[in-house]
Amino acid sequence: MKKKLVFILSSNYSGSHFLSLMLGSHTQGMHLGELKNVYKKGGFDKCYVCEAGARCELFRGISEHEKSRLFDFLYERVDEKINFLVDASKKPRWFKDFSKNDEYDIYLIHLVRDPRALSRRWLMRFSEMDIGLRERIRQIRKNPAKIFKLLFCDDLVVCLYKWISQNREIAEFIDDTGLPSKRITYKQLATNPDQTLGDICGWLGLEYEPEQKEYWRFPHHGSQKEEYQWIKSQGVGSYFDQRWRSYLTDSQIERIENHKDLNVFMKSISLGFSNDGLEHVGKE
Repeated sequence: MKKKLVFILSSNYSGSHFLSLMLGSHTQGMHLGELKNVYKKGGFDKCYVCEAGARCELFRGISEHEKSRLFDFLYERVDEKINFLVDASKKPRWFKDFSKNDEYDIYLIHLVRDPRALSRRWLMRFSEMDIGLRERIRQIRKNPAKIFKLLFCDDLVVCLYKWISQNREIAEFIDDTGLPSKRITYKQLATNPDQTLGDICGWLGLEYEPEQKEYWRFPHHGSQKEEYQWIKSQGVGSYFDQRWRSYLTDSQIERIENHKDLNVFMKSISLGFSNDGLEHVGKE
């Protein structure tokens, strides 16, 4: 049987590490984190198991190998019982070169976070180093028909077009590949991990192992978030982040929920707003 590759595609701050760590805690799985970072300057500079990337038994010297053979090389290093690798690199452009590799069974997961939650996160950063201005220019290039709106709108509207652009790019990439895919929401993952992970494991042809939820109990070589050490010490990994409720004004929330272009796109991928997150509506 072919080995499997599971690619998680999402916007930043959508829970891709959270999902990857839980999937990679399966006895047949391995969490890789954001594998695309191995080719950045410095690569994986820290491993949570080996403490330093230069000594890491999984990633040591990996950037010296051709990208086309990256997963072959990783499978040579993992235990023979490992049947699937999880890459949470998020961006379609990273996965594009691997999507036609018929040596592996490839599965794509589109993880979607509530635009209200991501608007909060992005607005907090827009004042740093002209990030907001650069994002406005980026969205004008991606949406030339909206140039006047994007020139004169406030930052919240820029956030919404960023959300649409990123998730549209992911949805189109998945459609173009024709590979097996699944779309899940952050709300599903955070509030009902057993059902969500059970569905994903069944889709991958695996038996769900409830211990996967307690991912901090397992060693993971791949990249982690800063909160990982706190989670390991507290022993609590499931947290449904609702901080957007107190950060955004009622007016901002209403504008997001009623934004025409946002709702049109969400409908096209069969998602809609609920009081506390996104939910599947209709059929994809």
